[in-house]
Amino acid sequence: MNSTAIKSIAIFAPRGGPLTSVSGPLEMLALANSLVAKEQRLHVSIVSENAQPLPCLGGLELQGASSIEVSRRYDCIVIGAIGQPNERSLNFDPKTLVWLRQQHQQGARLVSVCTGAFLLAATGVLDGVSATTHWATSEAFQRLYPKVRLDCSQMITRENDLWCSGGASSYQDITLMLIRNDYGDLVAEQVAKLMLIDLDRISQLKYMHFMPSRQHQDTVIHQVQDALEQQWKHASVAGLAEGVHLSERQFKRRFKQATGKAPLEYLQALRIEQAKRLLSKSNDSVEQIALSVGYEDVRFFRKLFKRTVGVAPSEYRDQSVFHLSGRR
Repeated sequence: MNSTAIKSIAIFAPRGGPLTSVSGPLEMLALANSLVAKEQRLHVSIVSENAQPLPCLGGLELQGASSIEVSRRYDCIVIGAIGQPNERSLNFDPKTLVWLRQQHQQGARLVSVCTGAFLLAATGVLDGVSATTHWATSEAFQRLYPKVRLDCSQMITRENDLWCSGGASSYQDITLMLIRNDYGDLVAEQVAKLMLIDLDRISQLKYMHFMPSRQHQDTVIHQVQDALEQQWKHASVAGLAEGVHLSERQFKRRFKQATGKAPLEYLQALRIEQAKRLLSKSNDSVEQIALSVGYEDVRFFRKLFKRTVGVAPSEYRDQSVFHLSGRR
């Protein structure tokens, strides 16, 4: 075991959250316990705001959790996902926030799964600390917690005994890291093999999908965005500016203010999304795909794709579960 190994882990189940972010780590830790001698096993329990049956996502109900009001110090607390932040109240129970802060002050490692980072950030302990969460919730997170150094390109972040993971299935990655840290490499590898889990997921980039911001009130930029949905291949920043009777400088400033992205960055994101679809669903060569999405310079396309997605186009195709060659 690691020299900083822990002995007790509490998995906190948020009200209304997905049960898998609680039951998943529990099952993985139970499997790890079964692979080591009794004296090496960790005590793992589920806790919630109170000992009452807890409603979870999809109408499921969790029973048998201990209450956080029970006086006990844990070495590590895993915070389950809260579900979709925009579909629930983010006014978390003050008792829970106080309890998490106290546990951390007493030396507990705090670990968030996916959108559990919203609850962790609400305690204030993530201020000034690097963190991650599900990439699709990054804008909401940054708006609510601007003091957190959010990096949603990362699958896992670790700083000051504050660990965060991104994505619904990232409970696997963060729990494997817990197992590696507290049971050792061999046990972590055994758990990964028994559960058919990859050990090398370090980035969310290849999972990200560009979702253009349409929350602004600028009708001119809305018109440009509508046009780009059809004309992304041959569009240019100069042409877009001319089309709405603005100077290029004015257009760039107005577009970024409305969408959060510079026009060229936005246009490139649209093209890369189309390239990802073609890589997944066609057998066209990378050169053909680059040309079809507006890039005659294949070397530039490869470089841009890797910078945006985190892997080369050919790697993305190989890893895509939707690629034609992988269909049965």
